[in-house]
Amino acid sequence: MILDKKGKLFGKVSIIDIAIVIVLIAGLVIVWPRVFKKDTAAPFVAKTDKLRIVFYQGEVQNFTVEAAKNGDIATDKVLNSTFGKVVDIKKGESVSWARTKTGELVKVSKEGYSSVFITVEGTGVYGNNGVKIGNGEYFIGQTLTLHVGKAAFYATIYDIKKI
Repeated sequence: MILDKKGKLFGKVSIIDIAIVIVLIAGLVIVWPRVFKKDTAAPFVAKTDKLRIVFYQGEVQNFTVEAAKNGDIATDKVLNSTFGKVVDIKKGESVSWARTKTGELVKVSKEGYSSVFITVEGTGVYGNNGVKIGNGEYFIGQTLTLHVGKAAFYATIYDIKKI
């Protein structure tokens, strides 16, 4: 017989001992993954801020400025980032630099060209060293190809503020 007079299996292990071991193993199988699982979520999710970004281009053809409208979406196609919607476009005299006969550097304006300030409102992560928008990091003074509606500008980031 497998059980002896004291209820032990093969004279060494009781059925209660086996039941306890089975419960412990089942508990470990169920509890262990829940307690010691790896956290697959991102460890830190930065808070997005509302931003106002002003882009500047000193010399751009007039028809390019006229193609951009308030409400257009502003993007950086290179890094696949969307800055937000255009809220203001200010057109001014174009800014170029030329040397006079004496070699002096003077500011001049070209006919058919304008300077432009494009103000965009959107969201991103504002930090001490610039902003993170989409896949890119952007800084004041950085020059990029800015797409606004059907127009493209070779613009410099003039200002970035939280709003």
